[in-house]
Amino acid sequence: MNLELAQVGDGVFATNRAAMQAEVADVIVFDMDGVLINVHGSYPVVICQTVTAYLHEQGFVGDELAVTPDETAYFKAAGGFNSDWALSQGLVLVFLVKAVMAGSREIAGLRHVDPSFLSLSRAVAQQGGGLEGLSRALQGLVDEKDFEDILQRWDRKRISQLAMEYYAGDEMLEVFGVPNETVKGQGLMHQEHALISREELLRAPFRYGLYTGRNFGEAQMAMRASGLEGIWTPEAMMTEDRGVHKPDPQGLVNIARALSPRLMIYVGDNLDDWQAASRYEAERSLDDPPCLFCGMLNGSPGPMAYGLFQERGVDLMAHSVSQLLTWLTRRRQRTA
Repeated sequence: MNLELAQVGDGVFATNRAAMQAEVADVIVFDMDGVLINVHGSYPVVICQTVTAYLHEQGFVGDELAVTPDETAYFKAAGGFNSDWALSQGLVLVFLVKAVMAGSREIAGLRHVDPSFLSLSRAVAQQGGGLEGLSRALQGLVDEKDFEDILQRWDRKRISQLAMEYYAGDEMLEVFGVPNETVKGQGLMHQEHALISREELLRAPFRYGLYTGRNFGEAQMAMRASGLEGIWTPEAMMTEDRGVHKPDPQGLVNIARALSPRLMIYVGDNLDDWQAASRYEAERSLDDPPCLFCGMLNGSPGPMAYGLFQERGVDLMAHSVSQLLTWLTRRRQRTA
């Protein structure tokens, strides 16, 4: 049977096997960022502002951003950075290490100290991704004692606090349950907008789950702002504060047991989403329904997404949720 991806509809790609299985899909589980919500003006910018602000607090100098939104995509493509707070922490660590290497705290100069962001992200991928992979990739660049000293100065809690404040601004208490101390005014979350309408979701003949790295407050705020409230039942929503974190497949297990699908499709935009679906398929019991993964092509890895998903042998890819729903609905109607 042909397992090569082929275009099967407007903006949709599938293997022959996935195209046949999709005919019985009755539950679609979504990641939120880059899938349902356009976050290009929020989270990548939050990361850049957070890293720069924290470095300034540590005595680094320079008026330019320490990292650009496009450069954050390199690390998203490396995997393990589903959390934007973790990526902010990791990029700060990069500059702390480079500062020791170069004996400088001038941000513009440190941006050009090797390794570059791109080559470092590739090393991170080889080391397994995420903060652990980044730490291993950086560890050999300085003496062991210097690296230990850097880790002591690396205040991950403060970095996360800044990131939350840049995201939520004066609505920090409502979204995250703690007040903003440093960043005042409107948060960058107001730069987000929906990638699909509530009406399109409700018109399609599917039930929906949500497995996101956002906490419940973040998710609810985004739904209200984008008009997507009332789509998901609480038991079909897996958020960060429920104790399950991607790429743990338990989030998909919980949703499957809440909705009892014949077959579900998990739609995500990064490698952590793909890994969650892959682990679910590898570990699921005979009582759990099968799950296909659909890689969304306009999310956090940017132009690298198609190649990344193709290399991993994904079942489906799509340019938008709207195009995916249109194709899936036609498959259902043909079967009926």
